[in-house]
Amino acid sequence: MGENATNSSQLPWHQEDWNRIQAARRSGRLPHALLVSGARGIGKARFAQDLAASMLCNSPDDGGQPCGRCQGCHLFRAGTHPDYTRIVPEEPGRAIRIDRIREYIARGALTAQAGGYKVVVIEPADALNIAAANSLLKTLEEPVNWTLILLVSALPERLPATIRSRCQRLQLPLPARTKAEQWLTAETGGKNAGLLLDLASGAPLQALELAGSDILAIRERLLEEFSGVLKGEKDPVAVATHWNGFDLQRLLTWVSGWLIDMLRLKAIPDFSGLINPDQTNRLRTLGNRLEFAQLYCLLDRVYEAIQALGSQLNSLMLLEGFLLALAANNQGPRTKRELR
Repeated sequence: MGENATNSSQLPWHQEDWNRIQAARRSGRLPHALLVSGARGIGKARFAQDLAASMLCNSPDDGGQPCGRCQGCHLFRAGTHPDYTRIVPEEPGRAIRIDRIREYIARGALTAQAGGYKVVVIEPADALNIAAANSLLKTLEEPVNWTLILLVSALPERLPATIRSRCQRLQLPLPARTKAEQWLTAETGGKNAGLLLDLASGAPLQALELAGSDILAIRERLLEEFSGVLKGEKDPVAVATHWNGFDLQRLLTWVSGWLIDMLRLKAIPDFSGLINPDQTNRLRTLGNRLEFAQLYCLLDRVYEAIQALGSQLNSLMLLEGFLLALAANNQGPRTKRELR
């Protein structure tokens, strides 16, 4: 699921980067293309939308915040600003095709109708297929004056090096834990803020998304199935089929967190900095069933599966491979070579 980009209020952990971009704008050093990257759920799309709103406002304040009253702001909020383009996949998880880029390029050479900047947001930029990326590259090589291209991606390494080299990079960091927890507590009324942040790897918007769902119950069921496969009580192929219906990025991140916590608790039984503190006893028990080498090997397989996401590899086969390896550990200690 994509980041929430509908609320134009400034996220507090973006302020420093926002000020840096606005200073570049005031001094005439604003790049023609900006690659906004960072972890999922920290508000990259929201930052890009806020910046677009600022660029298209007729009277932004000294800090670059849009006034909210001018015609540019009204058009932007209504989604009808003639100088704003947002390019996304036709369906979530699909590629951005060349026709979308060609359509933008055809209009890109025209003078801004409002007389200021033209802004295009491409999100996620790593969804550009090869043809679309090559088409965009021509525009990046010959930038049009008074045009700002914002590429948003949690996986910028998947973009061609030629694209990355022609953009100024803006890496948005995870917010400090205290600031993230304060914000999330205010947004949710304190509903499991700390645990939700742990499950979201410290990403506040992802944690907020989790707070509005039954995700904790789903996670509990998935962990029960993980435990059942490890103990030899559940069929790994059947569990893989069930798991294949979930967000694989999130699911594999959870599994890696379970294995990391199992390793930590195996080494230090009272370890206090767990990713899943509410599952301490269960994960300690599971970890004690395996050798360190087995746990590290399983963790390697999860990381390999995460790296393969978005490739041509079949997701069900990825899950089956991992869960069969997990089930194999029920047959007694095995070496890392045997687990491969």
